[in-house]
Amino acid sequence: MTSGNDRAHEVERLLTDPFDRLMGILERGEAQLDERRAELAEVRYALYELTAQRGLARPAQAGHALEPLGAEMAAPMLRYLIEHTTDLSRVCTMVIDAGAGIEQENYRLNQDLLAEGRFRQRTIYPMDIMDTEPGRTWVHSFAAAGEEQRLSLSPPSEFAIFDEHSLVAVSEWGNPESSYVMVRDPMLIAAFIQLFDRAFDRALPVAPGDEHDDDQRLLKLLGLGLKDESIARYLGCSLRTVRRRVAGLMAAHGVQTRFQLGLAASTGGLDSPVGDRDR
Repeated sequence: MTSGNDRAHEVERLLTDPFDRLMGILERGEAQLDERRAELAEVRYALYELTAQRGLARPAQAGHALEPLGAEMAAPMLRYLIEHTTDLSRVCTMVIDAGAGIEQENYRLNQDLLAEGRFRQRTIYPMDIMDTEPGRTWVHSFAAAGEEQRLSLSPPSEFAIFDEHSLVAVSEWGNPESSYVMVRDPMLIAAFIQLFDRAFDRALPVAPGDEHDDDQRLLKLLGLGLKDESIARYLGCSLRTVRRRVAGLMAAHGVQTRFQLGLAASTGGLDSPVGDRDR
């Protein structure tokens, strides 16, 4: 039993330095909660595996391809999936300031395992992420860890595919602030992989690249429907330079409007430059 002197000493400690004392209690409690959530995430995933293998019978109302993933379980589940990815993760993100992926432990774990070569990661970011300092810092830090990155004018939605067996996505398509769902159905995952791979191929590299293919890059940007301001920001040049180069390409390919130039570029229907045809 605790003696009267011990209790008095404990009260004295609490009163003399209450902030540090209470912060210590809070931090220990949070660590215990995180550990417990990680254990529950592993249990939940094991249940998903058993269900997929017909090892457990589900209640009739739960027999859907989408498993709700509560907010309190989203971060530990993502952590579990990151730790158990061995080949390739595909990430499509719309924002970097919301969601379970921004939790500091997940953020660091993801980068550490990438840097160690435990798996590869391909990520589609929204193009406007490079307009802010936090966005550039995020992208560059993952690039340093080895992430393969692309920029999209409009990413399809917010989701992450781990190898070819697990998918976590927002429950409301295109709404990064909505809750999460877990998907283990192979057909649905295959469809998401196809969607991601096509979007990744069409998206732009984060770094513009070498200058020798400036015209081809400009034509691709026009074909994607980007405005001159967005093109200038991506290429790192002035708006006047973009408009001058577009006018030069229109004259070179014999089209009357930038719409015709962009449409031809997107469909592969550009003729050889006028100067080449005249030779």
